[in-house]
Order: sequence, then C-alpha cells, then structure tokens
Amino acid sequence: MVLWLIALCGALWWLLQAVCIMRTLRAVRPLPAGQVDTSSESGPLVSVICPARNEADAIEAATQTRLADPEPWMEFIFVDDRSDDATADILERECGHDPRARVIRNVTLPEGWLGKVHAQQIGLEHAQVQEQGWYLFSDGDTHVLPGAVASAIAWAECEQADHVAMTPRMVGGPLVLRLCLAPLMRVLICTLRLWLANDDDQPRAMGVGAFNLVRRSALERAGGLEQLRLEIADDVGLAQIIKDAGARSRSAIGAQWVEIEWYRTTGQFLRGAEKGVAKARTRIGIAVSGLLGILLIAIDVSPLVMLMWWPSPWALLAAATVAMATALSVMLAMSFGLPRWWSLLWPLGAVAGLLITLRSMALALIRGGVQWRGDTHTLASTSEGERVRLS
Repeated sequence: MVLWLIALCGALWWLLQAVCIMRTLRAVRPLPAGQVDTSSESGPLVSVICPARNEADAIEAATQTRLADPEPWMEFIFVDDRSDDATADILERECGHDPRARVIRNVTLPEGWLGKVHAQQIGLEHAQVQEQGWYLFSDGDTHVLPGAVASAIAWAECEQADHVAMTPRMVGGPLVLRLCLAPLMRVLICTLRLWLANDDDQPRAMGVGAFNLVRRSALERAGGLEQLRLEIADDVGLAQIIKDAGARSRSAIGAQWVEIEWYRTTGQFLRGAEKGVAKARTRIGIAVSGLLGILLIAIDVSPLVMLMWWPSPWALLAAATVAMATALSVMLAMSFGLPRWWSLLWPLGAVAGLLITLRSMALALIRGGVQWRGDTHTLASTSEGERVRLS
C-alpha cells in the first residue's frame, strides 16, 4: 500500500508539472521575425542599457555582437558598475568604433539601491530616446543578435504591448550548471506561473534580465526604476510594475535571437544562486522553504527509486512516469534553447539544484542576508523592497 502511494504521488506530481509546461509552451511562443518602419523617426527609437560589473571574460564578444546590429535608430549605453577588472577598458575600446555607443563609469552605490538596478537607473538618466521610444535593459554579457530588437518592437506593436521579455538560449557554462538548467526551468515555470504571463486578465508577469524591452512612456507611468530599488528579481519586477500599471506585457522564446553563457564558472553559479534565497524573506521562511524543497525533490525523483521493485505494478507506473519526466525535460530543453543531452540527466540535476539551494540557504542564515554582484544585503532590506512574490 505504501509503495502504491509513493508511485501515485510521483505520477500525479509529474502530471501536474506536465500540465504547467504544456500550458506554458502554448502561451509563450518563439518571437517571429519583423521589421520596424523608422522613416519618420527623429532621434533614437531604442536606448539599449547594459549594466556590467567584473565581466572582462565575456563583455568583449557580447558587445561586438550587439554593435553588429546596423540599425541607426539604436543607441547603446554601457554602464560599468564599480568593476575592479578590465571591464570598463574593454567597453571603452569596443565602443570607440561606434558613434551610437558610449560608456558610463559608476563608482558609488547609494544606500537603498541594489547595484544592478542603480546602474540601470544611471543608464536611463543618460538615455536620449524619444518620448514614444523604447528602453532595452539587457545584461552586459548577453549576445543580442542583429534583428532581435527590430523583431521585438514589431511584435510589441502587433500585440499592442508596452513590454516584451525574451528568454535566451543558454550556451556553455560549467557542467553543474548545464546539469541543473532543465530542472531550474521547471521551477521557474511553476513558481512564476509562466503560462499566465501573456494573459492580460492575470496579474502574473515575466521579465528576463537578458532582454527586457519596455516603452519609455509605460515605464514612466509605472513609477520608473525607483520602484525596484531593492528588488532582487529586478527583471521580473520590471514586467510586474508595467503590468500593475495597466500596460500590456508579453513574453516570448528568444532562442534564435538572444544567447548567453549564464555563468562561466562553478563559483559564479554558486554565488549567483545565493540571491534567490532573499525570496524566503525571513530566517523562518528560509527554513520552511528548505524543508519544502527537500520534500518536493524527494517526490520528483521517487519514480526513479521505485524502479528498484521492477517488475511490480507500482514499478510499471513509475517507469511510465520516468518516461514522461524525461520527455518533458527534453521538450523544455528543445523549446527554450537549453542543453538537450544534459536534460536527460534531470534526476541528477534536480538533486544538484537542491544541494546548491540548501547551501545558499545555510549561508543566508549565517549571514542574515544575501550577497549579490559583490554587495551584501540584509533579508530585511530585500523584503522591504520586494515587488515580486512567488506565492
């Protein structure tokens, strides 16, 4: 009886995830190609704002990809956020060949701001985009291919949207990251309810740090980036304040338009994972989240464990569940531009993701806060500035 119950729980859990994934793939589609008529435009139509901090190992190639887009109606503003490596020098060298691009060096972080959001705000203050133009917020190490911005604007105009987020194709990265990508995508879909992001009647919204395109007038109506001063999930937060202000937000799969090597080393991945713990808000919240995570991962991999009782009836049910789980993982990888072969190892990825999360939680409990992009923030401060809830 107990074995049947475990097998049924695992099957129902994966059926629930299957419903969430299929609804997401129906609602969030690849971005179509498009063109923008700029014959009557005066001044930049788009200000591309790229914050960067200590990204000397990736910034050169990413900047070259951006500047390869020949559109004259784009301006590029790179904000070096207190880097202590060669990031700023590389940006100065690359931008010196393009009159559309300039580099702003920031050396301070005011109290009450997160570093990345503050760098984006600096970019806004230097932007010269026209009143009905657009801002593109995009992480400095992201490769945005020629035609991506024009296609996103064309789609936004077709959808009468004021915000477009595109998920990038993931390339390279350390082995442990590639192992975790498919399980992390499942978590993202389920916690953010990604299938609701393109539904104007639902409050959910989706933003992506690699590509967040927003109409200037809509951002101003939403209160600007000051609304996100202490929001750890600033990319999702941008979409949320736009939607909360009554504007339309749209999400698309941008695997053919945008790509990124999310983290280049295991150490970067581990440090990057630490910021998500802030969503637990308190030490008690962290402890509860940790216990819940252990329970869910146990259910997640339980069908694989049940195969030990082969060829019992419950093991047959578990085998069907494992087949479904594997198919879903591969489907996610193919749709969102994740490493396909690594998605076959979803049980290992799920366990590795849990261990990394538990490590981040332990560090947050010890520190009483989280570290992000070289800065330390208390749980109280990030909770105070929170605009994105995962409940």
